[in-house]
Amino acid sequence: MVQVEGLTITYGSLVAVRDVSFHVGPGEVLGLVGPNGAGKTSIAESVGGLRDPVGSGSISVCGFDPRRERKAVSRLIGMQLQESQFPSRARVGELCDLYEAIYAAPGAAARLLETFGLAGRRRSLISELSGGMRQRLALALAQVGDVRLVVLDELTTGLDPEQRRGTWHAVLALAERGVAVLLTSHSMDEVAALCTRVGVLLDGELVALDSPARLTATHGGPSTISFDPDADPGIEQRLEALGLTRLPGGTDRRVEYEARRPTDYDRVLRQLVEAGLPPSAVTRRTPSFEDAYLRLVGVGSDGAGTDRTVSDKGGV
Repeated sequence: MVQVEGLTITYGSLVAVRDVSFHVGPGEVLGLVGPNGAGKTSIAESVGGLRDPVGSGSISVCGFDPRRERKAVSRLIGMQLQESQFPSRARVGELCDLYEAIYAAPGAAARLLETFGLAGRRRSLISELSGGMRQRLALALAQVGDVRLVVLDELTTGLDPEQRRGTWHAVLALAERGVAVLLTSHSMDEVAALCTRVGVLLDGELVALDSPARLTATHGGPSTISFDPDADPGIEQRLEALGLTRLPGGTDRRVEYEARRPTDYDRVLRQLVEAGLPPSAVTRRTPSFEDAYLRLVGVGSDGAGTDRTVSDKGGV
């Protein structure tokens, strides 16, 4: 559905995106993550045909160049931008009618407004909607018609937790219908929940591309156990005797060790039982996708810098 090859985007002398390549298949949700200024929005807008990819490389959406063949591509793409701009004096229903006419999909917006909790807002002016409502409206309109690709830039900005979860279900329903989704986000739990693969961008370069699970396993760091030595002075000596690797101290008094699952955990639990302590005396922690992300962009889970490692096991 989407093929990006060697994409470089420049703004004057600034290289915003450098030699980025990836593809998005039917029914796949591909996430792009990275710090502010990493190039996420520039790539999303270029794929949607909203920005000239000045520099080099190519973009193909269903076999069309999204900029040079805009008319052919416009009926295939739905977009929800980070700051969607609608005419403030327009009404929700008027925008729905407009999108239905553009995409030759009469009546399609009614179901989408219901899905996103906006069914009672057809007569509301855009200026009367909250930021979260405008965001939901943009996502609903992005799905009007027989779109093959939906581009979502900062999908759930401004949404409360309930709306956020509902929006996630809507994205997964899109993928189940075979629609390709290109998603940018600063929410790592959102990316882990929705994305088939994730591309991590740093300074305009793609430094990793793989599934959230494999990125977490490769770059998330070790599983750990920690405990408060004041709870039982003898437990520290017991765990030291197991030969576990002690990690540098954090900001509190807790002592932390690297611990593989399940082998090391079983050994630790036996020590707790022998000491007459409950399993809750130690806290177990497994790495998350956010841990992997922070390490990939050069920030460890403790805030310290780490080495960047390029990973492309998921293919491009």
